Amino acid sequence: MTTQYCVTASNAAGCVDSACTYVVVDVQCGELFIPTAFSPNNDGENDLLYVMGSCIEDLNFAIFDRWGEKVFETSDPSIGWDGSFKGKALDAAVFVYYLKATVKGVDVDKHGNITLVK
Repeated sequence: MTTQYCVTASNAAGCVDSACTYVVVDVQCGELFIPTAFSPNNDGENDLLYVMGSCIEDLNFAIFDRWGEKVFETSDPSIGWDGSFKGKALDAAVFVYYLKATVKGVDVDKHGNITLVK
């Protein structure tokens, strides 16, 4: 993922200058990242929650609500959760995830919380 950041500055004499730079975020092979929050509000930003990483050979990613009901599951890293369950958008809440994956022949077990923000 590449993002451009630009800064414009001025001084008391009225001189203005700007500079831009590109920042590249590269998840290395073998590293997995699961965001701790996302906002599925159809604004085009953070609307889907994915397991991020490369070199994923096998995956089971499941998300549960506070009562332990499974609200999402996938074995495909290209499929993200949109914050819905049975076709209905869920309210803002904290969910629990469990992840079992194989990355470059190494088994990975993770669990944690995800906050759905509205």
